[in-house]
Amino acid sequence: MVPEIGDPTGSSRVSVAGSCLLASGVVFLLFTTVAEGLYPNYSVASDTLSTLGFIGAKTFFLWNSQLFVTGLLLLLGMYILFYKSQFRLGIRRPSLVGILFLLPGVGAILPSLVPGNITNSLGIFHDVGAFIVFILGGISTVYSYKLTNASLRYFSLVLGVVSLVMIPVYIASPHHVAGSISGTLERLIAYPYFLWVISFGSYLIGVDTGR
Repeated sequence: MVPEIGDPTGSSRVSVAGSCLLASGVVFLLFTTVAEGLYPNYSVASDTLSTLGFIGAKTFFLWNSQLFVTGLLLLLGMYILFYKSQFRLGIRRPSLVGILFLLPGVGAILPSLVPGNITNSLGIFHDVGAFIVFILGGISTVYSYKLTNASLRYFSLVLGVVSLVMIPVYIASPHHVAGSISGTLERLIAYPYFLWVISFGSYLIGVDTGR
């Protein structure tokens, strides 16, 4: 999978897309770590990621702002890659596949606008957004096996499988177990996806443009 040879505009857009994806993953992981450090008595094992963005939390603005930026960069990077670049994807119906890769960005934005401790009817949008990131993020990570070459395709496959396998494990875990390690289980769903976003973004930046 390479950009069209001799199309510097297409090549530069691929690089821009990769830069957006790389920045998205870095922003998420870096500022999640910062928020965890600032949140009083935060437990990575038992506290979920969305706890960092609860209304009234010390990290409310930091967490929700970074999540919005993460989703926006992710959405922009995927849009440029699938709809504005001359990147040969080697798949049928790339525009439809592009929707699969775009939606996790939308999913990340929704929880940033609707904190997890909202109890009215709007709270459903937080859950829907998280569901989109977890499910479609894992699926797109696995699907990227068809879009890349070299060892990254196998790395992507492993990350996607880990993410998707952990979803039913999380859901099926007894309440007393899930409650004590819910933060760990959630991170084993979310982190593989964002590690892939960083890896895929770096891959796009470094793609040989056929010189």
